[in-house]
Amino acid sequence: MGIYSPQMLNSFKDCPAKYFYRYVKNIPMPQLESSFVVGKNIHAIAAYYLKGEDISIFNLSEKEAAMWDRLKKSPYFNLKTEKVEHNISIKIDNDWIGGRLDALVKNTKDEYFILDYKTGEIPQDAKYNFQTIVYLLCCDKLLKEYKSLNFVYISVKTGEEEVIEFSQDLKTQYESMVKDTLIEIKKLSEPSPIHNKKCSNCLYSKICV
Repeated sequence: MGIYSPQMLNSFKDCPAKYFYRYVKNIPMPQLESSFVVGKNIHAIAAYYLKGEDISIFNLSEKEAAMWDRLKKSPYFNLKTEKVEHNISIKIDNDWIGGRLDALVKNTKDEYFILDYKTGEIPQDAKYNFQTIVYLLCCDKLLKEYKSLNFVYISVKTGEEEVIEFSQDLKTQYESMVKDTLIEIKKLSEPSPIHNKKCSNCLYSKICV
């Protein structure tokens, strides 16, 4: 039995060699300190705000303050808060998938919205990104009954939003994608590198030969 996060599943989908180095060989991927701190601060102040706690304790940089001002103007921040920084998981066959959602809110029509704040870019093909897939499957199980369930990506750099509405058809597709990916992961031995244009931006490129 394994426990798989969206980041793990996306890493394997992107490149099995990258997955192998990060999650089999346990070679950590370096992270830019500045971008990590900015993301951490934005998520922290958003969590305090949605919980109704005092946010005056935060001393944001000019860049962070602009991002936070953009984020809190989102109409989703006016809805009822259900969960904040909440761990979610679901069992798929003999494995578990899960993660930690930024926030779950709902309106008066019993429509739910999973919020995810991006200090970077909103994923391409967000509908089939494993973060979307895992969080929607987990919240479908968590809520059980609802009028609608949606995943909302919010870019704190631009204010852009992308909404994916969950459906029974998507649920079937998502479960199949997760199962198929887990089967492929379990077959993985040391993979041959896939040399393509993405490799130049990969932090494992120096050891991937």
